[in-house]
Amino acid sequence: MAKLFQVGIYSTEKTVFEGQAVSLVVPSVEGSLGILADHAPLVAKLGNGKIVLRDGKGGTSLIDSSPEGFLQVLNNQVILLL
Repeated sequence: MAKLFQVGIYSTEKTVFEGQAVSLVVPSVEGSLGILADHAPLVAKLGNGKIVLRDGKGGTSLIDSSPEGFLQVLNNQVILLL
């Protein structure tokens, strides 16, 4: 079984997603970032594109990214501000 990590995705209007994920692919200004459990600490500016989230139940979600947003990875928790 794949190891899970906690993800929170928030916009100014609402909470987009809160829960556990198996993997996350995020567009950044430097290129795409793939995130799995136990990822090294990271802060990045988001770029245009789609965030691809694979949850613990096997479902996949596509979420629009915002070039004004940020990503933080720390201690198996990922926070995205769109």
